[in-house]
Amino acid sequence: MRKLLPLISAAVMCGLAFTSCSDDDTPAPPTPTTVTEGIFVINEGTYGNIPGSLTSIGKDGSITQDAFAKANNGMALGDTPNDALVYGSKLYIVANGDNLVWVLDRNTLKIKEQIKTTELMGNDKGKQPRCLLAAGQYVFLSTFDGYVAAIDTTTYEAAHVYRAGSYPEGMAINNGNLYVANSDYGQNQNPSISIINLNTGETTQDYTDELITNPQSIVTIGNSMYVLDSGWYDENWTQRDAGIRKIENGNVTMLADASLMAANVRDGLLYIINSPFSSTAETTYTVYDCNTGQTRTFITGDDIEYPAAIAVDPENGDVYISSYHVNADTGYADYSANGYVNQYRADGTFVTSYETGVGPTMLVFNYYTTHE
Repeated sequence: MRKLLPLISAAVMCGLAFTSCSDDDTPAPPTPTTVTEGIFVINEGTYGNIPGSLTSIGKDGSITQDAFAKANNGMALGDTPNDALVYGSKLYIVANGDNLVWVLDRNTLKIKEQIKTTELMGNDKGKQPRCLLAAGQYVFLSTFDGYVAAIDTTTYEAAHVYRAGSYPEGMAINNGNLYVANSDYGQNQNPSISIINLNTGETTQDYTDELITNPQSIVTIGNSMYVLDSGWYDENWTQRDAGIRKIENGNVTMLADASLMAANVRDGLLYIINSPFSSTAETTYTVYDCNTGQTRTFITGDDIEYPAAIAVDPENGDVYISSYHVNADTGYADYSANGYVNQYRADGTFVTSYETGVGPTMLVFNYYTTHE
């Protein structure tokens, strides 16, 4: 088994510089508190046919369908929006099929900037934008051309463009490195995780391992990384070997079968859905505790037809799961009909359900952080 560069969190001990860590004259640093004001549902529509849309759900349960169009004089969100991110006062939305990133005011949803990714990065690097990550003064954007742009959140220009691997998707930052999941578009020929040194801008390593076949997203909890890998598809388009790979101390191990994953980083919990595409196996919903290594059942899932996305509220730990409806004629997911989102408490208690647009494949919370 190959080794990944160690993930080390720096710790500074007070005793190295001071006789005592207690000082009545030194005020305690403010504690950051996350406040959630609602959730945005990115409805991807269908490629080249039904345009994407935005559903906004308020903390009070109010629902606004086609929220982007209503806030911007009827404009369409675009072809196949597939990722979104709230950072500061802004909501960023990727429209993959149109090579666009929208920058919106997260409260009014009015357009602040329209970033054309082929102009931002060049026509050879900016096609088919995929996933977003924010840190410091930048929003990072991966594209299927095999690159990642660091977009300045003030100028909206590409401060850096980094080389990644084959068909990059989700990203994570740890110990000064940017880790990029290179899916290889599920071809299983060149899947990898790029490790980009953000201080030098160099791709120090394209890490490969036999367990990394189609990586999609990465979550960092403590000193470990958890990679959602979509596995591969057989001749009947049945998804195989999808799961979460745990990377710890450089070693890659299989943690759990999974097709969707969401993290409660604060409490060290992974919410896992295993519902492989085209499989007849029963869908399972579990919670993995990264602190204890224990797994428990979250819900039975009888009220969810075809899960499409999952997210955890950073304020109260509520869990939201989006789903397609079943097509009455085919018995499979109806990719042309409106979907829905179910809300649950952290213990799995059902709260309510909300209608969404077509293809609710991304959930992102409308939140801000205070320091008290």
